[in-house]
Amino acid sequence: MDSANQSELVDRIKKYDAEALASFIDVNRQQLMGFLKSITADRLLSVVELDDLVQEVSTAALTGLKTAPLDQYEPMQWIQQIARRRVVDAHRFHFDAKRRDAGRQQSIHADEKQGSPSLGIEQMLAASMTSPSAAYSRDVRMNRMQAAIEELTDEQKSAVRMRYADGLQTKQIAEKLGKTDVAVRVLLSRSMRQLEKRLDDVKPTRQ
Repeated sequence: MDSANQSELVDRIKKYDAEALASFIDVNRQQLMGFLKSITADRLLSVVELDDLVQEVSTAALTGLKTAPLDQYEPMQWIQQIARRRVVDAHRFHFDAKRRDAGRQQSIHADEKQGSPSLGIEQMLAASMTSPSAAYSRDVRMNRMQAAIEELTDEQKSAVRMRYADGLQTKQIAEKLGKTDVAVRVLLSRSMRQLEKRLDDVKPTRQ
C-alpha cells in the first residue's frame, strides 16, 4: 500500500473507524509481527504462537478503539503499547508461579473452575461456552455473561464461539462465515464491546 493510502487509513482511524483500523493492521501485519518477536522472549514463544499474539493485539486494539488516546499517539505507537501489555500478560499467565505451577499450564480454565471473580472477559467467554452452566450458578458475572451471549445475533454467536471457545483464527472464521477477515474482526470487536457493556455493572473490584 502506498503512503497516500496509509495516510488515509490513519486519518480514518483517528476518527475511530474500526474497519480502517482492521485494514491498517492487515497492511502492517509483518511490522507488528516483527515488533512482537523483538519484545517476546524465546521462553514465551515456546508456549505461545506469534500469530496468536498478533491476533490478541488486533482484537484488543479493535475493542479499545473508542477510547484510544489517538490525540497523543500515532496508531502504530498505540498498537505497540497494546502489544507490550499483551506480552507482559502472556508471560504472567504462563510463568507466574503464584498463579499456577508447570503441571497446570496447559489449561486456561484452571482459575475459572474455581469461580474466580477476576476472570477476564475472553476467559469467561470460553468458560461459558464450554462448561455446564450449573457449575457457575452462584457466579453473577458468569450468569450475566451467558445471558449477554444469548442477546447476540446468530452470526455474532457463531463468530464469538469459533474465536473464543474453538480457538479459530479470524481468517478461518471468515472462511466459515463467508466474510472477509477484516469484516470478522470488526464483527468480533463489536460483539466484545456489546458483552462488556452488559457486564459493566458487575466488574470485580481490584484489590
